[in-house]
Parts: sequence; structure tokens; C-alpha cells
Amino acid sequence: MRPILWFLVIAIGSPGTGIQVPKVQNEKPVSSAQEATITKEFSDRIKAYVALQKKLEGSLPGLKSSKDSAEIASHALVLRAVIIEARPNMQQGNIFTPEISSHFKNTIRQTFQEPGSQVVRRTVQEGDPPKPIVVRVNGVYPDDSPVITTPPTLLGRLPELPMELTYRILGHTFVLLDSKTNLIVDFIPDAIP
Repeated sequence: MRPILWFLVIAIGSPGTGIQVPKVQNEKPVSSAQEATITKEFSDRIKAYVALQKKLEGSLPGLKSSKDSAEIASHALVLRAVIIEARPNMQQGNIFTPEISSHFKNTIRQTFQEPGSQVVRRTVQEGDPPKPIVVRVNGVYPDDSPVITTPPTLLGRLPELPMELTYRILGHTFVLLDSKTNLIVDFIPDAIP
């Protein structure tokens, strides 16, 4: 019995045995230099927005109570107005530049077209269909629209956001939303197939 054990150890450990050890693959492929540049540009634009938001919020009177929902809502409305005033001429593309939009659209479409994409599509289509609205930068995400979260499969392929911002899907539009103020920071039209 001992010779059989040694035979197995030698056979498994020998390089020419033909036994293949499976390779572990990352879910995110190694990015190209162009993807790294696009991701850095997006990250820099996000950091600039969050810095502006924090600076403007710091200029407001502080909340007296973090438990009073009316006071929190009022604070968010004032912050929203101050942000809009500080960014009066912002248009679509201020964060999602054409290059960044193209990268996001490709990632989104790839996620919706690969095997298993039915789960992703179902996640997006759950709930009531959104009412048609005009999406615009510095507009308010409609309170009566369903909050369609970004499917986890897609989220794992997109750049991470700080807690002040979130991705949302509104019909076929991919939205970058300010979590504190419900303000549409930027969007990509016709991004969702």
C-alpha cells in the first residue's frame, strides 16, 4: 500500500503528468492603460463634486438634531439649493464626459448581453415602470419614481462611488445621484439596453 501512495505523490507532483491545476480568474479583467486613464478622470471628477458638496454643506448651519426627520429634510433642501446655485450652468457630460460615457455604456451593454444577463435585466425591470420624466443635470430625482438600484453584477464592474453618491437607473437612462440631496449630478442617456 505504501508504494501506491508514493506513486500518487510522484505522479501529482511531476510536471509532465498532464494534470491541469485550474487557474483562478478575477471577475474584473486587467484594465488597459486607456481604461485606467478614464477611471482616474472619472474619479477626479467625482472627488471634485464631493469636495464642493462638503464645502457647501460646511457653510450651512449645522443640524440641531440628527433624529428630527423634518430638520434633516429641510437641511437637504437647503443644501440642494446651494449646490444648484454653485453649479448653475452644468449640463450632461460634466462628469460623464464622452469618453467616460462610452466606457460606461460598453460596460453596461456587455453586462446585459453576457450569459446570465436575464437576472440583471429582471433586477432592473422589477417594480412599477418609471413615469416618463425629463432627466437633467441639477434636476431632482422624482420622489414618486421607483428607486431601481443598480444590479450587483453591474456595480462590481463600475468604479466605486463615495457614500455621498449613488448610481440609479431611470428607464434607459443611467443616473449619477447625490444621495444627500436627491440631486441628479449627471447622467448617460440611452445607456440601458
